[in-house]
Amino acid sequence: MTEASGGSRAEVEGRITQRSLEDEDFRRRLFEDPRAVVEEELGTRLPEGVEARVVEETPDTIYLVLPSSSVVGDEVGELSDRQLESVSGAGWGSIGNPLDPRPC
Repeated sequence: MTEASGGSRAEVEGRITQRSLEDEDFRRRLFEDPRAVVEEELGTRLPEGVEARVVEETPDTIYLVLPSSSVVGDEVGELSDRQLESVSGAGWGSIGNPLDPRPC
């Protein structure tokens, strides 16, 4: 994500996380249609084929989201930073992850 699309990835994640804790309707919509809510927060549409998922951790389950290893060995060519961010699942599933070193 870029500054033009609503801030850095960490900023957008932080905003979504904070709002989901303060606004129950927003949280419900985030679970029902995460793609629409993310696009709304970014102020832009996600690329076709990019899926947005929201999971909620429980006291006995921790989710770790790793970047795709297939992007590293792509034979078609290198992706730009923007393309990598748009297709990477890293980060979105880790919103609120207690193991995530980034502040929310």
